[in-house]
Amino acid sequence: MKTNKLFGLAVLACGFALSFTSCTNDDNPAGGKRVAKISFENKSLNDLGFWCGEVNDKGFDNGYGTSYACAYQEQGVTFNTTYSVSYWSGFAISNRTKTDFTIGDFTPEGMPDQFNNVTGKARTGQNYCVIQTYGESIDLGGEVTVNGFWFTNSSYTANAYLNGDGMTPGKFEKDDWFKCIITGTKADGTKANVEVYLAKDGTYVQDWQFCDLSSLGKVKSLSFAFDGTKKNDWGVTTPTYICIDDLQITE
Repeated sequence: MKTNKLFGLAVLACGFALSFTSCTNDDNPAGGKRVAKISFENKSLNDLGFWCGEVNDKGFDNGYGTSYACAYQEQGVTFNTTYSVSYWSGFAISNRTKTDFTIGDFTPEGMPDQFNNVTGKARTGQNYCVIQTYGESIDLGGEVTVNGFWFTNSSYTANAYLNGDGMTPGKFEKDDWFKCIITGTKADGTKANVEVYLAKDGTYVQDWQFCDLSSLGKVKSLSFAFDGTKKNDWGVTTPTYICIDDLQITE
């Protein structure tokens, strides 16, 4: 969760502060590399202020009904999402400004507060990404260096820290923790991980913090998993969400 100096240098090299979205090789002739910032601003959202997929011609039967393979794409990067009228998983996009959480019927439209984050805003712009994955990944469109992204807690997850998750008794105590494991997969299939803690030592992330992913090296995809102290026989009971913004890559 340290500030990434490479991120700041890349921004300056492009001649911008925080407003740029990409630089071509012509913009950066000395380095000869393209720097891109994925900010999730290029998606129309529904009346509730989120997108988590839609009905399309890519429907498939998962044994519980019809689901639809969906994706958001920006600057050659693909965020894969699975949508159903009763659930979603993958990478949603939100511009919701509420910070609290009220339980609903667990469908996307019936529980819109699952698309809130604890800061009530994107890090920059209007939109941010809400991640809840069951095998979906970010396809980076080739091997690239992922400098990092900014992250914060989902309001749904924060509610579980403070009030319990309904499956494992009790709120988070000082010894409890919850973390996200980000895995980068290289072209040869090898993997490397970076971990960030969303809650530990009696507190939790309540602002936008930077996750440095440069140690992964060049990778072709990113996937997300979660672990924590609140578990039952089926795994972690804390809602497995993280919100991110301003994903930066260098080609």
